[in-house]
Amino acid sequence: MAEVSETLRAEIKRYQDLVERLRLIALNKQQLQAQLSEVDEALRELGSVEDTQPVYKISGSIIVLKNKSVVINELNSLKEALEVRVKTLEKQEDLLKKQLDELEKKLAKKLGGATQTGAG
Repeated sequence: MAEVSETLRAEIKRYQDLVERLRLIALNKQQLQAQLSEVDEALRELGSVEDTQPVYKISGSIIVLKNKSVVINELNSLKEALEVRVKTLEKQEDLLKKQLDELEKKLAKKLGGATQTGAG
């Protein structure tokens, strides 16, 4: 079997690193989307609560009585922040997928060429 060049090893390592980064981004995005779902559910629940009813919020290890509008504002702010983070991760994910695709084609060409040469 032919010796693998340092350049090829570096590209394979880069490919593995990109795959790992993509996996971590996907995991992080999934966690943020789960948080977004929770926030959306909380906002839906608050929508059905009358303004005169007490609303409680968990803060650390205690539960605090809060004004409904304050809780809604806090949840909307959190929702906006989560949406921005998800969009940022989606952009990073798209960029990584493009880089991965390009590198994959490059590696396939090199490895395919090496296989054909070695087999001949």
